[in-house]
Amino acid sequence: MSNDMTASFHAKLDADALLAILSEAQDTIRNYDTKAEISGVGFILAVGIVKQAGDSIMVPIEYAMFYVLAGWLVIVIPIIMFALVLYPARFDKTATSVQPDDVRNVMYFDRRLFPNVDAYIEATNKSDWAKEIVFEIMKVSGIRDIKRQRFLRALFWSAGSFTFLFLSQMLRASGALTS
Repeated sequence: MSNDMTASFHAKLDADALLAILSEAQDTIRNYDTKAEISGVGFILAVGIVKQAGDSIMVPIEYAMFYVLAGWLVIVIPIIMFALVLYPARFDKTATSVQPDDVRNVMYFDRRLFPNVDAYIEATNKSDWAKEIVFEIMKVSGIRDIKRQRFLRALFWSAGSFTFLFLSQMLRASGALTS
């Protein structure tokens, strides 16, 4: 039954199409990495400008510790969030939870699975390449989804940070925090 499905699959969708799908998913992952790097640097630069604008407004001493703590949270958390886009730690869990028994993972070289060249060649010769590529597409798609979620979360944290910075500077400038 599996061979019939594979033959029918190949007849409908050739290897070039599968490799194109895999390439598109990998490109999307790289794009999220680039977006996160640029957004993180942009956030850091923008926070520097906002900080300079607010430095001339005095903070009463009784609120100083709150401002220092809030400032660190508002500035550091979004930077960490952008960094988490670059390094998703859960991608192994998304891949291994759906792995069929007959997929040999030949699209990703792992010394634990293939201790030498002969073992890797043997695995590639015995592989069902349609299943190997589809499984790789599933893994890469899982990574892509994690990166997308983390990137959006970092953007929301950044928006919240800028809102907080704006409101705190407006409170300081209006004198609402003076004793």
